[in-house]
Amino acid sequence: MNLKIKELNSMEVDGDLGEYIKGLHTIIKYQQFLMRQAEDLNELLRAPVALLMIISVTMLCVVMYILTIHQGTTLDNARVMVVGCATVAEFFLVYGLPAQLLMDEAAATADMVYDETKWYHINMRPLRTYFLTMIARSQKGVYIKAANYHIVNNRTVVLILKTAYTFYTFLQRVAVVNNN
Repeated sequence: MNLKIKELNSMEVDGDLGEYIKGLHTIIKYQQFLMRQAEDLNELLRAPVALLMIISVTMLCVVMYILTIHQGTTLDNARVMVVGCATVAEFFLVYGLPAQLLMDEAAATADMVYDETKWYHINMRPLRTYFLTMIARSQKGVYIKAANYHIVNNRTVVLILKTAYTFYTFLQRVAVVNNN
């Protein structure tokens, strides 16, 4: 969207605002479309993403525990490590990174409209309402949420790793207590 705003900014603004208004309407409709898409994704994916987060934490915890306790061959340990790395990579590349990019793009839209458009020109006065509308919508923020509880982004991957490690240390303590 920010590229579309830059493209709109590159247009010459003279007495006729028809093309500029047409481009501005296109950007506003695109912004509305993106916000609706994010809402639909939240509605559709809130439970599966939350379930995936729980499964990922459990898998990583089990992987770490198996690597510590199980005295298998190097090939077995490598397989377990690949499963753990694949789990982290999947969550980061499929959920964390796209959700973070969506959030960053939505947040940058208000700055782009304010900084890059020629809203301050006297002949742009009739369009200020459109610019303010775009800035106000951008302030709301666009998020992908897991179970309407947790916002999914790059920090979610770190949170999953921290939680899995916490459970892993708990399992280690339990194993030590049981052995004594």
